[in-house]
Amino acid sequence: MRFRALLVPLACAALGACAAQDAGDGLPDPGPALPPASFRGAPSAVDGLYKGSSTRYEANRRTCPHPGLVNLYVQDRQFTYRWDRATDIPASIGPDGSISGQAGDISLSGRQVGDTMEGDLTNGACALHFTTRRRFNGA
Repeated sequence: MRFRALLVPLACAALGACAAQDAGDGLPDPGPALPPASFRGAPSAVDGLYKGSSTRYEANRRTCPHPGLVNLYVQDRQFTYRWDRATDIPASIGPDGSISGQAGDISLSGRQVGDTMEGDLTNGACALHFTTRRRFNGA
């Protein structure tokens, strides 16, 4: 068990394929490894693969998601942020670079400027901050 606990985070870091960690088992929750086939359409100026990480700045519950690696695929100014294994937060990027999203009691807000996108997610008891850079522009 100890070997697996070390191997999974190392593999995720090497592959860059983990989104966040699930509070249930403590192991990284892998996000999508490749962009979806539909991603190959006509890209907007902000479309692409954004990679980075999240940090937790509030955790008033044991079930709060863990920080970790973040992969966000933006298509047509839309993307989904994985809060935990069961919850995805749909979000959109406005023409002014503002980011907003909502799923139940979880809200997402942030900014996209150039190749950088960052934001905050919170449900009042748990909160994450993410910072990403565009690695693939969708063209």
